[in-house]
Amino acid sequence: MAGDRYAPRKMDLAELIGVLEEEHRTMRRGLARVRDTASKGDYGEASVALRQLDSTFKQHIADEESSILRLLIDELGAKGAEREIRVFQQHRPIHKLMQTVGELASKSARELGTEQGKLESLFTEHTILEEENVFPRALGIFKGRSQQHQSQ
Repeated sequence: MAGDRYAPRKMDLAELIGVLEEEHRTMRRGLARVRDTASKGDYGEASVALRQLDSTFKQHIADEESSILRLLIDELGAKGAEREIRVFQQHRPIHKLMQTVGELASKSARELGTEQGKLESLFTEHTILEEENVFPRALGIFKGRSQQHQSQ
């Protein structure tokens, strides 16, 4: 993650949140594909699926952190956005698990299953927190700012 730079996509926040939510669904399907292909012993296909997820995930993080997190911190300060910051801090462990699962795809079926389960669990928890808490809060702030600009 460190060496890769993904430029945030330029779009209205409501549109961006829609794209991010769709990517959550796409990545969940991708993780399920990794699990299914690996459970059938097709580790090559599992690795391909993980590589496809990797670039989507990196772009996704760039968008969330540069747009949503920035908005929340600008508006609420780091203390006020502490809960959302903790959610976004899950990005690194998720990515690390993705790398671990990718490495294990060619080694140990038992370890792969354990790490794959951890990855899916953390990713599911993370996306629920974003969709039910972070995104609505950011959208509310964005709409409030938009209304302020219109009334001036």
